[in-house]
Amino acid sequence: MEIDNPTPEELQRCHLARLPPYTEIDFKAFTKKSPAFKKIWIKCSGRLDFQDPETLKVLTAATLEIDFGLKIDLPDDRLCPPVPNRWNYVAWIQALLDTTSPTYRDEYDPDRKVVGLDVGTGASAIYALLCLRTRPNWTMCVTDVDKKSFDSAARNLALNNMLTRTKMLQTMETNALVPLNFLKVDRLDFTICNPPFFSDEKDMRSSIKGEGKSWTPNSVCTGSGTEMVCEGGDLGFVTRMVEESLLLKDKVSWYSSMLGKMSSAKAIVGLLKKHGITNWAVGCLEPGATTKRWVVAWSFGDYRPRNDIARIETIANEYLPFPTMYKIPLTADQSTESVRETINTNLSALDLCWSWDTSTWTGVGVATQNVWARAYRRKHEKKMKEQAATRTSKEDSTMDEETDVGNVTIAFRIRILGASLEEETESKVLVEWLQGTDKVLWESLCGAIHGYFRKR
Repeated sequence: MEIDNPTPEELQRCHLARLPPYTEIDFKAFTKKSPAFKKIWIKCSGRLDFQDPETLKVLTAATLEIDFGLKIDLPDDRLCPPVPNRWNYVAWIQALLDTTSPTYRDEYDPDRKVVGLDVGTGASAIYALLCLRTRPNWTMCVTDVDKKSFDSAARNLALNNMLTRTKMLQTMETNALVPLNFLKVDRLDFTICNPPFFSDEKDMRSSIKGEGKSWTPNSVCTGSGTEMVCEGGDLGFVTRMVEESLLLKDKVSWYSSMLGKMSSAKAIVGLLKKHGITNWAVGCLEPGATTKRWVVAWSFGDYRPRNDIARIETIANEYLPFPTMYKIPLTADQSTESVRETINTNLSALDLCWSWDTSTWTGVGVATQNVWARAYRRKHEKKMKEQAATRTSKEDSTMDEETDVGNVTIAFRIRILGASLEEETESKVLVEWLQGTDKVLWESLCGAIHGYFRKR
């Protein structure tokens, strides 16, 4: 949705809604915008002491204020969240939702209403703050078992005038992690979670000291035992979430959680596969720091996320979902115009819904079955001839020929890259899987489309 003559506030909202993940922070630039940070910067002669709790608090407050226009007040004995890591998780969730929209749009839709849940919001409520600040049409639910963290989260949400867009629920450790009934919501679009990483106090102390690691921790940990420790650590916590999701199913579009170790992420993916869940995504949070975190999301729905969101290169292929993108390279003698004509001619002749956007060189198709198979095409052609011969009424004929998009078996997008003068890329056709559960059908579609361009 384009805004005519946008105000500075509207421009700021559009900017925030599309902020990319962090790769680094320009600390020198921060000194010009935050007096408190400048004081710390001068004190440490330009080398920040990340083992100093006060330095972390000032940096977090400055980052939120400068980059997001957010205010925060943190107690000394609760976790001080690193903003780049937290924002990169939120940005990943936003991309996950943007690329699995029922409208098949591959971009931020400012009119889409989204409801999320931050499981264990912490004293900062940072995930809720970032989600609500950058997506004005979103609302959030937040939970926490710790009263001090819960009260602090409420203050931070109030400090930023966001309580009216938030449902807060203080829970107990025996409560469900996704308590839809207590929150009085029917369904959620996503969950976001920073689970306790450690299984006990000893495990936490060993990690903080860097025992068993080739490097020492980059920053001090100010988190409380409640925030940092639970039975089974992050793996045990997210396993509980998976087990709950098996009961809730599609009442949540995307379940997700951060994980502290790659081994935990792999174990969760293995658990999803064990339970027959075939639609998941794996991401890596590495905002220019030494510390890596992993995120896993899963869905019982059939909307497929964009390939670069769901699949990362830093984990073995067996833990990644089936690819949702297929590339068809084009030769020098294949003009983009002839490619467009080939795609439109072939797909328009099939018994499916097909639309083409000339301005973006992009088309979207929706089918109820394998309509590109030779046997189906023959059967369909015969049916069309019989209908023409019997001269049925125009209304009846139209009804027969329409595709019932209410029973979508597969939806896909085709892009021609290199068609625009602005694109500095070699010409290729990208086929993207948007919706469906049948990977054999998806592979068959890719083969059929590739066949349009093979030399005969």
